[in-house]
Amino acid sequence: MARPAGSGFPARTNSRLDAFLRRHLAPEVYDALRAYEPCIVVSDSEKHTLKYLVLSDQLIYLTENPPKSIRQVVALRDVVAIDLIDDYPEFLSPQDRETNQHIRIIYSTVLKKGCEKLKGVRKLLLPFHHANANNKKVKEENNGPVFWRGKETKSLDESSLRSEEKIKHFSQLKSELFLKDNTLRKILCLITELKVAAQKNFILKRLFWKTSDLFCFLVNKLHEYLPESRDKNALQNKSQRADELVACIEIIQTLGLMFRETETESSRLNTLAAKKETLFNLLVILISKPQIPKSCPVFDTQLVADSTLVEMSLDAELQKLILEYTDTATALLYEILLVFQQGNLGLGSTKFAISWMMSFLQSHPPIVTFVDSVVKQVVKGLSASFQLLGPSQAVLLYQQFYILKSCLQYSKPLADYIRNNYREEFRYFIHMPALEKRLPLCYPRHPAYHAAFS
Repeated sequence: MARPAGSGFPARTNSRLDAFLRRHLAPEVYDALRAYEPCIVVSDSEKHTLKYLVLSDQLIYLTENPPKSIRQVVALRDVVAIDLIDDYPEFLSPQDRETNQHIRIIYSTVLKKGCEKLKGVRKLLLPFHHANANNKKVKEENNGPVFWRGKETKSLDESSLRSEEKIKHFSQLKSELFLKDNTLRKILCLITELKVAAQKNFILKRLFWKTSDLFCFLVNKLHEYLPESRDKNALQNKSQRADELVACIEIIQTLGLMFRETETESSRLNTLAAKKETLFNLLVILISKPQIPKSCPVFDTQLVADSTLVEMSLDAELQKLILEYTDTATALLYEILLVFQQGNLGLGSTKFAISWMMSFLQSHPPIVTFVDSVVKQVVKGLSASFQLLGPSQAVLLYQQFYILKSCLQYSKPLADYIRNNYREEFRYFIHMPALEKRLPLCYPRHPAYHAAFS
């Protein structure tokens, strides 16, 4: 979606609407609201009525102007597809018709008929105006509501969303994390607490990106242990190395959570633009395979028997952690790809384009090994069995395809490498029929799949 150059996502507010939402929504729902904007509704009972469209992390709402009641329109969990369509609202001026995009959201519905539940599909059209159109339109039709949206999405006022209790909790976590005498176990506990809190309260994501210190701290902490540990003892101690990898996985999961669904936060854009070097260091860490200790020779017969069992157990644990790390790193790399895909952070002349990112990645040799691991994981996911993929497995597979698609589209060296080394895999294992067998019918089929296959 377009936005004014150089300004990021706007943060304008409507104090009356904001106060209404605070009164009528549960605190956890209110804190999770992303944005709201005016729209014009057209239906059988209403004609050109000004209302407000409100977006949360789970639902899309409508309320009157001035607000009197609020109703749910679409649950985001029911969305099965999002398309860009070529259609112009008649109420706009000719100039505005040429400078808008229409976004169609297709979502499933459950209709009760007697004792039966019938699943149906409805459509929600969200044309997004590039021009400064003052009117937006929502039209109720047989196939669902149709929304015409304006240019400027109005993010909710940060200060109105913050409670003293959450700010205090976040500040306390930061202070404890920054203590110099922290053990790895203590850091792991604090990061886990931060992740769980951020999963429950979106406001902690806002607080995370408000300043760059915690982002830099977590990346620097990863750099202490990846791709190899700075602690020389961990070069031989497999148990210690396993503990380090567990902490690194938790840090990467937390960073992924902070990136997810925060694209409208201008503070995130500011932090990433100001800390580009830290961001690029993070990219190198994510594509680099963690180093693990090698087994040391043991000469006593009894010790050999005893140590072999321990070594086998530790080796199996380390290999399992390496696989988990790769999947977690893939998920975070995908989130960062989305940032670069937006093309412009909206901060003056500072631009992060996807071509920049791919050029940077292809200049670092570990990217080849990382691509190898992604392709192998995709092959394994599509050919290991014919069981249907679960939600988390399907999401990971999509992220893997998205990364491969980006390599194929924006990096000629990586595209050539994939085509030259994995032609047979794409011919016999990685293709749409294999994917269709693994995906439940209710799961959406994204263009990223087709782009990677073609």
